[in-house]
Amino acid sequence: MKRHLNICIKIEETVGKIYRQLAKSPLVSAEVGRTLNEMADDEDDHASQLRFALRFPDDSVVSSAREMLQKAQELLIQAEHILKQASKMEMTDQQAIEIGVKLEQNFCQAHIGNSFDFKDAQHRAMFAAMALADEEHCKRLLTLQKRLANR
Repeated sequence: MKRHLNICIKIEETVGKIYRQLAKSPLVSAEVGRTLNEMADDEDDHASQLRFALRFPDDSVVSSAREMLQKAQELLIQAEHILKQASKMEMTDQQAIEIGVKLEQNFCQAHIGNSFDFKDAQHRAMFAAMALADEEHCKRLLTLQKRLANR
């Protein structure tokens, strides 16, 4: 469980770095940059929550889906690759939003809430809230994308 949580922490931190990197692009508008920085802060908060989860007793988890550990490892590699690419290129609003949407859609599917089955209802609720926040990120980016397309 702890190995899986540590990978998920790295994913959250890396996604936050991606959003901050995208927000720095001189081609990104103030509105999109602000949104990306707010989402980066959310990702940092998620990483903090996961660090807190490392304190959970091992017996607080009923099961951990092995295939989700593999998926998490793959997503971390993908996120690190995207971060490297984002640091080499200047992104437009549209490009930054497309990357954000792709990240949120991919990472929502393998979110830790789907990876572990917690005995404690409070633990389940904590991770369900994190998954919901990722869904909200995706909706927020899609709404922003549509608004910018209609300008």
